[in-house]
Amino acid sequence: MNQFIETESLAQQFIKLGLPTTVEILDVACGTGVVAQECKQAGYHQIDGLDPCQGYLDGAMDKGIFRKVYREFIDPDSQTSIPDCRYDVILCCAGFFQGLISPRALPELVRIVRPGGIIAWNLAAGYKDIDKAFARFDEFIMELVREKRWEFAVPVKSHEKMAFTDCGAAYLRGFSTLGGIECEGFTFIMRKL
Repeated sequence: MNQFIETESLAQQFIKLGLPTTVEILDVACGTGVVAQECKQAGYHQIDGLDPCQGYLDGAMDKGIFRKVYREFIDPDSQTSIPDCRYDVILCCAGFFQGLISPRALPELVRIVRPGGIIAWNLAAGYKDIDKAFARFDEFIMELVREKRWEFAVPVKSHEKMAFTDCGAAYLRGFSTLGGIECEGFTFIMRKL
């Protein structure tokens, strides 16, 4: 018997945390702003975006989704222009892929979040097969735990149907709503110490 499995977006999982709507959020790999739009509809309005693609940022700004945007990469070898401890929350939907954000860049996300802040991202199943850095993704996470730079805010969640709501591939395939791309995957929600 087929059982209906509901997809769950990163924004929905963040909203369930019940953080005050006054938190300042950075949507990393923000694309056209679908994640931020879902957060705005839930009452969060202090949201900025970061993406390397100016076209995506222009589209999001035209819709009035973000306060401001950064046209930058999250690079493991250099810092962004964002000051230390700038945001309460970082959300990153579909940003960890080969050619996008490397797991070696996790310390940069930690750097720009305030102590006690949340860093949440989703990741497609099979990520360990992408390349050598992704094969060590779990090691990078646990190294930051051992260094007491962050902790698991909630246990890692495994999804049979996870929604990648705002990735470039979804945009290019014509998805403009929360439907996006569905796949098996995981959500990580960490708290900076």
